[in-house]
Amino acid sequence: LDGLLTSWAENRKKARVLLVLDVSGSMGEGVDNNDGDTKLDLAKQATIDALESFKSEDEVGLRIFSTGLGPDQSADYLDLQPLQPIGASREALARSIDGLFPTNGTPLYTVAQAAFDDMIASYDPASINAVILLTDGANDDSDQSDDNRQRDELLASLRAKSSGENATPIRVFTVAYGANATTDALRQIAEASNAAFYSASDAGTIKTVFAQVVSNF
Repeated sequence: LDGLLTSWAENRKKARVLLVLDVSGSMGEGVDNNDGDTKLDLAKQATIDALESFKSEDEVGLRIFSTGLGPDQSADYLDLQPLQPIGASREALARSIDGLFPTNGTPLYTVAQAAFDDMIASYDPASINAVILLTDGANDDSDQSDDNRQRDELLASLRAKSSGENATPIRVFTVAYGANATTDALRQIAEASNAAFYSASDAGTIKTVFAQVVSNF
C-alpha cells in the first residue's frame, strides 16, 4: 500500500493551489494549550508544516482575508505570494505566513468568490486546480442584509463552473476552524465545487486537519 501511495504521489498531475487564510480579529483568540498560543498561531504553524507536502513543481500562492486591509484599509483580501512553483518559493511562503496577525472582520463570501474567479482566469487543464480556504467564523463584512444573496450567488457560480462540457473545475476545500465557524456554509461551498469540507472545531487539531487537506494533492 505504501508503495502504491508513493507511486500515485509521484505520478499525479501538478497541483495549483491558492491558500486563503482568515486573519480576522477572532483569530487572535487564545487556545487552551498552556503555551499562550492564539488560533492564528496554530493555523500558521499547521500551514507552514503542510508546505513540505507539496512537490517542488506544484504552484502554491497565499491570499489573506479580512476587512480593512491594504494601504487605504479598503480591501477585503490581499495576495501575499503569487501562484508559483513552491520549489523556489517555499521559504518566502513560510515567512509570509509566519508574519500574519489578526485584524478585523470576515468577508467570507467575497473572498471565496474572488479566489474561485481568479483561479478560473488562470485555469490550467493539465493541473489540479484548487483553493484551500480556512476560516474561524461566519460571513461578517459589516452588511448582514445581503448575506443570503451572496451565499446563493457563490454556490450557483461554483456549481455552474464545476460541471458540463465547458467546466473549469476549481475545487474549493474548506476548513471550519474553531467552535464558531460557519460549518453549514463551508460544507455547501465545498460540495458545490466537488471538493471536501473539513472541521477543526477543536483548534488544537488544526495541524492534523490541515495535513489531511493537503494530502489531496
